[in-house]
Amino acid sequence: MGSMSAKAGHGEAGRRVAGSLLRWVRRYTPYYVATALIVSAASFVPVGQAEALRRLFDAVYEGSVPQLRQAAAFYGAVFFGGLIVQVARTWLSQRLYNRSTLELQREVLRRMFRLDLRLLNRWHVGDQIQRIGDSAVAAQDGVNRQIPALIERLLSVILLFVYLTVQSWLLMAGAIAVALLMPLVSNLLAKPIYREQQRANEAQAAQDALLQDQMQGAETVRAFQLRERFNFRWREAVRRTFRHRLRGHLWTAASGISIFLGYWLGIAYIFIAGALLFADGAIEIGVIAAFVISYEHLVRPLSHLMNIWAAVQNALAHATRVFELADPTERIEKLPAETRMLPDEGDLVIEGVTFGYDPVQPVLRDLNLTVRRGTVTALVGPSGQGKSTLLKLIMGLYAPNAGRIMLGGVPIDGSTNADWRRRAAYVPQDIGLFDASVADNIRAGLTHLATEDLEEAARLARADGFIGKLPHGYETRLGERGQTLSGGERQRLAIARAYARNPEFLLLDEPTSALDGDNERLMQETLRSLMAGRTVIVAAHRLSTVRHADQIVVIDEGRVVETGTHDELMALGGRYAELVRVGTWADLDETHAPEEGIEP
Repeated sequence: MGSMSAKAGHGEAGRRVAGSLLRWVRRYTPYYVATALIVSAASFVPVGQAEALRRLFDAVYEGSVPQLRQAAAFYGAVFFGGLIVQVARTWLSQRLYNRSTLELQREVLRRMFRLDLRLLNRWHVGDQIQRIGDSAVAAQDGVNRQIPALIERLLSVILLFVYLTVQSWLLMAGAIAVALLMPLVSNLLAKPIYREQQRANEAQAAQDALLQDQMQGAETVRAFQLRERFNFRWREAVRRTFRHRLRGHLWTAASGISIFLGYWLGIAYIFIAGALLFADGAIEIGVIAAFVISYEHLVRPLSHLMNIWAAVQNALAHATRVFELADPTERIEKLPAETRMLPDEGDLVIEGVTFGYDPVQPVLRDLNLTVRRGTVTALVGPSGQGKSTLLKLIMGLYAPNAGRIMLGGVPIDGSTNADWRRRAAYVPQDIGLFDASVADNIRAGLTHLATEDLEEAARLARADGFIGKLPHGYETRLGERGQTLSGGERQRLAIARAYARNPEFLLLDEPTSALDGDNERLMQETLRSLMAGRTVIVAAHRLSTVRHADQIVVIDEGRVVETGTHDELMALGGRYAELVRVGTWADLDETHAPEEGIEP
């Protein structure tokens, strides 16, 4: 019973994936109509070739020159007609393949960037790349090439069946009986081929992910002597990939052997039965020639049906991986039926927000907070209590499990995300830089940003000094994730990027954590000018960063436990004062002893 339900589940999943793929390709209907016409024309070519050879053999056997000329002319027409059809088909197929594959990959990327990040984080980056690259190509190939080929083979078989039956139904009956053995065998072998291909894809993704981890974490791998451990796991993944691919090839080879045997059994039947019918005067010699030539065209489509069916199964296996990553039924950043733009006035209100990367283990619990326009709000508290997570929720990178985040009474998740993200700039702890020039990293999509404004942003962020020392200045490429720069340099570039956007709202997560004492003092002055006139929310462990904030919010165990100014909270003598007294914020420029407290 369990096996039957599992099979039913797999069948339902296959139908769902096939439905998603077919809904996607509906936009290419004109291409598929043209493909259908070309495929129909191509299906007549084997029948034309068989008839041409029948006429040629009969003309040669009878020694008729006029009949031979007619047969040769007919054969030439069939040959050149088939050539034209093949050229047209190749051109259309390649055009459709290039366009549709690119658009599928682009659509998957678009949906990925709208997908809830908690869902997206289920897959390793290497696995995501493999799905967008290889799997998207293979899935689209199944629709663009394999399904038209399947239809062409079916039409060829039907047309040849009718033609050969008209020539000799007795000869055709035996030949088709032998030929039909092959689809039965291919149907039996389709399931293990699909299964092994799916397992091979999963093993390949694991293999790529391990390799990427080694490359991206090269310093950690060397420092902790993890090379042998990673290599062992990678070799095991490679072995799994090879094992499943080998099994798939063996199943495919078994199908090929059955086709080979079936073909020669059919040829033997045609010669033996054809000779007997010719001796009785039931058929002409040209009919035997037509059957011999046509039987290859009959068996080859049937054999290709098996190969194409295996390719379709492979395409469905890849499509499963593609739509698993970005299926339209997944949880995506959705907009309501009537979208409201965010107001230009009003406070940012966080109301009853609960959130967890794992819903079973919430990081934030029923959190309430109001951020006044034009003020600086500092988030403080022990590490791991949800400060960075709260900034990500405010930025709209994740959606709360419960509660709302509103600006002027309008939920941020009910506005266009583009509207909110145009107004806000975010400087995270883990700075995201790209393998592009310094200038492009500062622009971050602001193509209209003038060179003067870009350089001014770098100067204000105190990044112009080290940029001037780079080999090509602002045109220097930074390498993957900006690894050619130090942590402090990456942080200053991120702040320059925020300056360049001239945001209304500024979200800063430990903005000076990677800077030394001297640079931090200079950056504090820079940040004060950046914060001026803006609504700022900053998470920090540095007292010098938060002590002048209009509102300090203490977060502990995912909840707001205290709010107020530095003086108010010190006078309160609660959690904030305790953090200051125990020296949690021992700033480099402070000389007060912890037991004396730290005065503003």
